[in-house]
Amino acid sequence: MQEYGKVVLIQSFALLSSLVVEYGFSLSGSRQIAIARADKAELSRIFGEVISAKLIIILFLLICSAAIFALTNSFAFDNSMMLWGFLYFLAFGFSPFWFFQGLEEISVVVVLEVLLRFMSLLFLYLFVLDAKDAGLALFILAGFGLLNTLIGNVMCMKKVGHIRLNLRGALHQLKIGFHVFVYKSSNNILLSAGPSLVGATSGHIAVAAYVPAEKIIRGFVGFVNPILIGLFPYLNRQFLSSKENTIRLSWMIVSGMFAAGMIVAGSVFFIGDFLIQTVLGSGFAVASSILKIFVWIIPFRLANQALGLCMLIPMGKDKVTSGFMMFFSIVAILFAALLSIWFGVNGVVLGFVATEIFLFVSLAVVVIDVTIKSKGGKTL
Repeated sequence: MQEYGKVVLIQSFALLSSLVVEYGFSLSGSRQIAIARADKAELSRIFGEVISAKLIIILFLLICSAAIFALTNSFAFDNSMMLWGFLYFLAFGFSPFWFFQGLEEISVVVVLEVLLRFMSLLFLYLFVLDAKDAGLALFILAGFGLLNTLIGNVMCMKKVGHIRLNLRGALHQLKIGFHVFVYKSSNNILLSAGPSLVGATSGHIAVAAYVPAEKIIRGFVGFVNPILIGLFPYLNRQFLSSKENTIRLSWMIVSGMFAAGMIVAGSVFFIGDFLIQTVLGSGFAVASSILKIFVWIIPFRLANQALGLCMLIPMGKDKVTSGFMMFFSIVAILFAALLSIWFGVNGVVLGFVATEIFLFVSLAVVVIDVTIKSKGGKTL
């Protein structure tokens, strides 16, 4: 168990660091690729600048790590596994998925990733036999992940030809991707901050009741994100060629997401008791009451994701969108903490749901305002 904990700790830190390296390129980079997909020279420039930007971020992270080591004279990780953890970090940090996403050619990349993940699981089954093989397990995971990334980047090179690292271009990419990075980072705070807030305001027993309900909500909310990410490059191109029709299509997507969310929320509301007792047992019955409040965040969460990824960011409103997301993330935590004084863990959930509704109204008002402006009408 101790060795498993070491592997999980290094994996978690590597994945978290890779998310920083990924920055906002899955949106800002793929948007540029989608627009320039027919221009090989432009694709080469964008790819080289994004790689340069990632190298700058990695240098920053290494400096921070060195500073921590100098101050503490040690790392919190097993030194024998650090190299494999670093390779694991590189595998995810330099994933070229954003490039193929922009080209709308992700099928080959997805098949390759699934195949290599299957191979890594097979190797784990065959060669990892007991606790002493923990380092080998991390090496296998990192090795196949890095192989996937290397193959993907070679495929990119074949498409763009020669690339050139560019410091000025890298800084430009960091600048234009900053607000998308803030958007993506703050997009998860409304849910991910929940357990810590519940623990601080209501104690560890309340956390045990809150987390199962939160996991169910996360599952439903996270299910549609790949769909919206897949639509993102297409909608960016369409906004350039036919803005009015694309706005109409995007509103249909937002409405569809909201309607689907309401159906899911209503269904989970009625089967919540059965779901909790079947999966977790009668000891978690208190989680059912939390779930019945929490489910109503689903339709507004899905609609907010659609408003951001299908309308506001493709419209070029990155700064406004990230500003609203950050503001309401902070408001959610403060409002949830306030309501917890009177309603305990249910107050935390009520605060999150209410804030999500306020965010939905705010984003919808911005979209309507931008739509009216684009038609030459009066602003709201």
